[in-house]
Amino acid sequence: MPASSALPERCDVTIIRGGHNAPVAATYLARAGLDVVVLERSDHVGGAAVSAEPFPGVAARLSRYSYLVSVMPQALIDDLGLNLQLRSRPTASFTPTPVDGHAGGLLVAQPEGPRTAESFRRMTGSDREYDAWRRFYGEVA
Repeated sequence: MPASSALPERCDVTIIRGGHNAPVAATYLARAGLDVVVLERSDHVGGAAVSAEPFPGVAARLSRYSYLVSVMPQALIDDLGLNLQLRSRPTASFTPTPVDGHAGGLLVAQPEGPRTAESFRRMTGSDREYDAWRRFYGEVA
């Protein structure tokens, strides 16, 4: 409902804030036959799923939280009937950190492999932290 429209006198569910989960929740609730209202103070909904110009006059659109969209399950995309294809990028993350006074950082490649291992080694001086990182992500998976 546009911001200039009056709110309905009655609804079954009110969702406060229109982040990236709000449209999903509203869709499922509406499909269940409920009257749903989403209240958002901004002029748009979508949270992490929205991209914007990072700098005035720069012809690029970026999402500050695009990494969250990459965790959206394909089953949810299919169930909602979205025309959306997610793409992986070769760099999952890069954390710039000076190493011994030189520009450097921790690179996590996608898929993770030798480049990531080497980055951990350059950053920490051994494979111990890389091995711990792999164990952690193995447990999370």
